[in-house]
Amino acid sequence: MSAQPAPISTAPVLSLRGISKRFGAVQALKDVSLECRAGEIHGVVGENGSGKSTLLGIASGVLAPDAGEVEIAGRRLARASAGDAQAMGLGMAYQTFSGVLELSVAENVYLSTPRSQRPAYGRMEAWAAEILEAYDLPVEAGAQMGSLPLAQRQMLEVVKALQSEPKVLLLDEPTTSLGPEEVERLHALALELAARGVGVIYVSHRLPEVLSVVHRVTVLRDGVGQGTYDAADMPEARLVALMIGRPLAQAFPDRAGAGGRAETTLEVAGLRGERFGPIDLKVTRGEILGVAGAEGNGQLPFLHALAGVERSAGTVTCDGRKVDLGAPPGPLRAGIVLLSGERARESVFTVLGVRANATLQVLRRFTRAGWISRGAERRTVDDVVRRLRIRTASIEQPVGYLSGGNQQKVALARPFLRGDVKVIIAIEPTQGVDVGSRFDIYEALRAKADEGVSVLVKSSDPIELSGICDRVLVMSRGRIVDELFADDLNEKAIVEAMVGSKATTRQEASL
Repeated sequence: MSAQPAPISTAPVLSLRGISKRFGAVQALKDVSLECRAGEIHGVVGENGSGKSTLLGIASGVLAPDAGEVEIAGRRLARASAGDAQAMGLGMAYQTFSGVLELSVAENVYLSTPRSQRPAYGRMEAWAAEILEAYDLPVEAGAQMGSLPLAQRQMLEVVKALQSEPKVLLLDEPTTSLGPEEVERLHALALELAARGVGVIYVSHRLPEVLSVVHRVTVLRDGVGQGTYDAADMPEARLVALMIGRPLAQAFPDRAGAGGRAETTLEVAGLRGERFGPIDLKVTRGEILGVAGAEGNGQLPFLHALAGVERSAGTVTCDGRKVDLGAPPGPLRAGIVLLSGERARESVFTVLGVRANATLQVLRRFTRAGWISRGAERRTVDDVVRRLRIRTASIEQPVGYLSGGNQQKVALARPFLRGDVKVIIAIEPTQGVDVGSRFDIYEALRAKADEGVSVLVKSSDPIELSGICDRVLVMSRGRIVDELFADDLNEKAIVEAMVGSKATTRQEASL
């Protein structure tokens, strides 16, 4: 979807001037300036660790700058206060989700709305249902927030931010969990807001999406601004070069010889669960298999079932041996490793260091007579850190202080340390990951495939699937409805299979 630029006012609704911020020895931002005008969609891009989140934190009043000024709709933000920023006209949709998962959708919307605009508590649910209907969100107002799929929670972040009727809206990685249809809907909403004079700050790692909808784009690298450019005149390759400081050949790892082994590693027969099935499937040794589909069509519960996270019935064999799917230890013992799409909640322990996170499943490897050899453990982790290009001050640094891309690499380190891995299930492996780390992760997954490990990748990015996979399965309503092989893999073919009727026709024809 291409942006249709509306006339942009010259009046800024957000001005950041000379912003600097240091965390200990790390200079997160150095003299960064940015201006977003009324009616403008303004992109902010950069690698993880470039300072984007820090900049948004300062703009929204969550963080105090060491130097510089923040102005919202012409008024200076005198202190670091999210409440003051909201009262002055700033709305913020968070990447990490600000909702209270134990509360209902209606209660979350209610809490995010200024007191003066809230209805009586007794009609809160009906009021929230009207808001959800206005934004065409198929969500029950009474549903528990934690029960919703990630895509719906992400769209709700935007809806919540709009309840204060902001003059400028900050979108922090708003499409990480969205499929193509949801992305298009979000972009349409952003364009509608811009047409009404709202300024929109759009932060994303998905460069094609950024360039398709923004009017101007500001680039950050290592905490320093690299300039602001008209999006219409900015080729993607040049944007990448500005972000990383060097030209980047935008190519995926070579498929040559990949997935060509005849042996079957993983075989699924009649597998079914609450929201999927029955599914029959064979994955060969060294194959990278993509799992695609519009959000909510059974991909996630199917892969969770393979990892023993969701209940299922049917038969799964790995290397010819039946897998006990009753609980996660069963698949793990069989050599099936899950990399969750929710890093902070399910893949890493943010309070532990890189070393502890990487080796927690393989500590016996470094144990002699009940004692752990820290020297051997550190040498092994140091080697994996270099191999995966994990950016960390030391292997003892808590993972919670690392960027999203580096947290994902820490989770990926575990299959590299285990000697018994036969299948990796990677769910949204580059979600919220910068372009440099993304290619590191692609190379790491291909390296494991070249070693004979089978890899299943669930991704909402059809470009990613077409670039890294040897084969892609498309799911609809919980079943596999189409299959695309390497020679046919491209973004257009995957999207057509996801949204068209051709896939269903093929499946029915084969029955």
